[in-house]
Formats: sequence, C-alpha cells, structure tokens
Amino acid sequence: MIICPICQAILSKQHKQWSCENGHCFDQAKEGYTNLLAVQHKHSKQPGDSKAMLQARQHFLNQGHFAFLAKAINQALTPFSVQHILDIGCGEGYYTDALCQGQKQAESVTGIDIAKDGIRMAAKRCQQAQFFVASNHRLPIADNSVDCVMRVFAPSDEQELLRVSKPGAYLLKVVPGAQHLSKLRQLLYKELQAHSEQAETMQGWRLVEQKKIAEEAVLNRQDMEALCMMTPFAWKKNQQLEQQLAAQSEFEMNFEFVLQIYQRD
Repeated sequence: MIICPICQAILSKQHKQWSCENGHCFDQAKEGYTNLLAVQHKHSKQPGDSKAMLQARQHFLNQGHFAFLAKAINQALTPFSVQHILDIGCGEGYYTDALCQGQKQAESVTGIDIAKDGIRMAAKRCQQAQFFVASNHRLPIADNSVDCVMRVFAPSDEQELLRVSKPGAYLLKVVPGAQHLSKLRQLLYKELQAHSEQAETMQGWRLVEQKKIAEEAVLNRQDMEALCMMTPFAWKKNQQLEQQLAAQSEFEMNFEFVLQIYQRD
C-alpha cells in the first residue's frame, strides 16, 4: 500500500525501516512516523501548519469540543465496513485516532500530513495507525489500494484521490457548515458571509450522502484562545476580539459541520 516517493515501487517495512526493491530506504522516527516527503517537494523550510497552530488544535480537541464530530464520522463510515482507510491532512491525529477506535474491522489506518510537527504529535497519540510526512498532492500510496479516504478541512488533488482509491471506494469530506463559528466571525467581520454548503462536483465520484451536524459550547478563555489560534482567523484578530478575550472568562460558541460522502465510480 505504501510506495517509494522516489521511484514509486512498493515499500516494505523491516524492523524500523521502510525500503523498496531499488534500494531506497526511509528510517522510522523514534515517535513511530516516517518522513516520505522529498526535499524538492517541501517548497518551504517547515511546510504545513505551524507548531503553535498544531499545539492549539491539540489542546482544543483534547477538551472534547469536537467529540460529536468524531462520533458522527464513525457513524457515517460504519455501514461500509471499510478495510483500508487513508486520512489525508491528518494534522495532530485526533480524527485518525477516532477512526482506529471506531472502525475496528479496518485492516489499516494511515495518516498523512505535510507538517512534520503534526505527524510527530499524531504518532505519539495513536499507535494503531501508521503515519507519514508527505504531500496530499503526491501521496505515497499505491494505485487502487484504499477503500476509504477521509478529508477533514484538508486540501487534496482530485487525480491523486482517484489514483489511490479502489473502484467503489468512499470519500468522506468534512466542511464547515453555513453558520460554523458565526459567533466568532461576527467579531472579526463587518459583514458575515455564510460558508457554502454546496457539495463539490468531483470527476469520478458521486455524492451518496450529505449530513449537517451542529452543537454549541461554552468555552473558557484558554479554549477560546486555542480556537482562535487553530483556525484561519488567527491572522484576523482585531482590537475588539482582543478586548473581549481579555475581559471575559467564558464564551458562547457555535459549531456546525457538513459531512459529505462520495463513492468512486
């Protein structure tokens, strides 16, 4: 299932090293992940989310605020009894770990992210899955080897998704609902624009199910600061928001997600 990023031959693992028939070798880090991102594909010194953003996300998710989303993901996938799951853009591994707990029938769960710090955190969190530093646009995954791909707020390459997925495979996408974080966004923008919930038309895939879930929570100041840091809004902080963060100890917040399930032709 895992292929060499240099020659695309199948990689096999012995002890703590992955190698291919052409002699390319990749050592597993002590945390349990393997770096398969070729230097020429990094495009920056530290690609992907920053360590601070990943740590904020880890803190926030560990408080259980998005446990309802993890539960909904498992409920959506359970009827399909998928065997080989690929989580692209897995970040710090929260949802990958949830898949390992909820999809016991799966033979393999693989998490991929371009941020090495995220993959390091994911490997520490979840020992049941295998984790690789790699790009979603150059997946180190063999052709037609995956029967479920999960994308939680992650970009991807449509041709790569088709290449690695078996015929009849499933793609689970999670996107923000129209009103997701509207209570935060109204502090940042004069005019509040709803997120689009329109399902993307994807060549080679057909939409088979779409479901919206929502929940509200009261966040303490630390969790609110982590939420701001882990989202794109980290760069949009204004004086009004800074003042509210300093003045309040509790914050009402709303979460809304849309789960979209596609099946490959």
